[in-house]
Amino acid sequence: MSKPSRTRSLRQLAERKMVRSALVDLDALTIDEGRRLVHELEVHKVELEIQNAQLRDSQLAAEESKERYRQLYESAPIGYLTLDSNGAIVDANLAVSRLLQVPRSRLIGKKLSSFVAPRHQDRWHLARRALECGERRSLEVELSLSDGGALQTQIIASAGSDEEPARATIRLAVLDVTELRSTERALRTAASAASLAEDRERRKLASDLHDDAGQLLSLASLKLRALADRLGDESAPGIRDVEEILTEARRRISSLSFELSPPLLHDVGLVAAAQWLAEDLERRYGLVVCVAAREELELDEGTSVTLFRAMREFLINVTKHAGVAKAHVEIWREGGMARVAVEDSGRGFRPEAGQRGFGLLALRERLGQLGGSLEIVSVPGVGTKVAATAPLASHCTVEGGSQP
Repeated sequence: MSKPSRTRSLRQLAERKMVRSALVDLDALTIDEGRRLVHELEVHKVELEIQNAQLRDSQLAAEESKERYRQLYESAPIGYLTLDSNGAIVDANLAVSRLLQVPRSRLIGKKLSSFVAPRHQDRWHLARRALECGERRSLEVELSLSDGGALQTQIIASAGSDEEPARATIRLAVLDVTELRSTERALRTAASAASLAEDRERRKLASDLHDDAGQLLSLASLKLRALADRLGDESAPGIRDVEEILTEARRRISSLSFELSPPLLHDVGLVAAAQWLAEDLERRYGLVVCVAAREELELDEGTSVTLFRAMREFLINVTKHAGVAKAHVEIWREGGMARVAVEDSGRGFRPEAGQRGFGLLALRERLGQLGGSLEIVSVPGVGTKVAATAPLASHCTVEGGSQP
């Protein structure tokens, strides 16, 4: 609207208002009253001029602020989108246009769901429903590009406030995490390879301890017996003492080699290794472990070692913290997953209080790399159940890890 037309409109509005108002009878005014009226009008005129100048300054400041926001919005390295109540795009910045490889003019009016990959449609639909209820959401969504490629994105979304339901909007920040996820997968693969290399070194060390050191100790015992036969009965007590020391050393070396890498785990399977572990813990700590398992599971080397270490970690924690002399171990398959659970009726703890050691945190990370999980259920004074889950050999999707 031009300035002259705006002035005429304001004058017409003022004249109509004057008609409805009581007019001042100028003829009845005295000279002093007339002067006072003119003075008031002059003051009012100056006030209006000052207010008009202030309004112009405020309007200019608002336009400058709007321009700064527009430049920040347009030049931001993060993609920004605004959706209407139907999920259609009503505003988008240049970063989103570059991410989706679509001109911004062609984005307006299109539904964001048309870019969401089929396998993530349900995830986006559930997130939209939550946003319509006023929740704030952060989720990972795969978007399909026009060239057939895929874009891994982290979307942070919130619903517009103080708006009518029919005019409600959803505001999104879209971050490209494709390279980050690719790096994470590479790191998981490298971590898995390092873990397997460590397991093989443990197995080699265990074999060396059992075969070399164990055989040398056995040979020393045989030579002591031969020496005792030649020296006669007088030296027998002392030689028997040394022989008992060698026997104990051989037993400890054998136990250590089993802890490093139980041969039963590699030669027979997880269930056999669990039964050996139960016997070892009862002998060393007095903990009676009942193992319930129906069959050996099909596990690759890395998974079987991880589940065995998880089971051993759980049982060692029972001996240290539970305050009981008995624990239960269950090993079973559930769909395409292998599950190992250790349960006790001891002191228990509050999992949310962070009373978990570094060993459990490392296990959670390793199981996550394999595509599994770690679950802890504990009630103070009632007991604890800890379960480790990992894919069976025929269900592993990625070497050394899982699909994200």
